[in-house]
Amino acid sequence: MMFRTHILFALFFYILTVQLFALNFSIIFAAVLAFGAILPDIDSPSSFVNRKYLFGIGKGIAAFSEHRGFFHSVFGILICVVISIIAFYFLRFSFVYALALPLGYFMHLAADSLNVSGIKWFWKSGHVKWRIRTGSIFEQMFFVVLLILTLYIVLENQGIQQITAFISKIKP
Repeated sequence: MMFRTHILFALFFYILTVQLFALNFSIIFAAVLAFGAILPDIDSPSSFVNRKYLFGIGKGIAAFSEHRGFFHSVFGILICVVISIIAFYFLRFSFVYALALPLGYFMHLAADSLNVSGIKWFWKSGHVKWRIRTGSIFEQMFFVVLLILTLYIVLENQGIQQITAFISKIKP
C-alpha cells in the first residue's frame, strides 16, 4: 500500500474508536499514530518514511533487511513498543502517546495484509494476504472509500454536537 493509504487506514480506525467510545480526539496522538503507520516501511530504501523523515537511518536498515520481512512482523511491533516507551518516558509525554506509535505500526501491518504480497506476521510464518495491489485502481478505490467513511464519521459527529448544543439552549 502507498503511504497515504496507510496513514488514512490508521486515522480512520482512530477516529472511529474516538466516536464509538466517546473519547477525546488528540492531534498529537493522531500525528504519532500516522507516523507509526508509515514506520514499518523503514525496510524499503525508496519508501516515503525513508525519503522524508529518517535522514538516511532507514536506508542503512533497508540495506540489511528485506521489504516486508522482519520489520513487517510482530517482532517489528515489539521493537516499536520498546522504543516508544523509552522515548516517551524520557520526553515526559503521557503514556497514552506511547501507545500511538505501535498502534499505527500495527495498522500498517493490518493494511499490508490486504495486499496481494501480504506479510508474514511471525517473520518466517503466518503469511496473510488478500487482493489489493499497491498503486492499483483497487487501492485507489479503497483509499476513496476510507476517505468518504472518515469524512462521514467526522461530519456526522460535528452535526450531532451542533444539534445537541442547539437543543440544550432551547428552554422548555
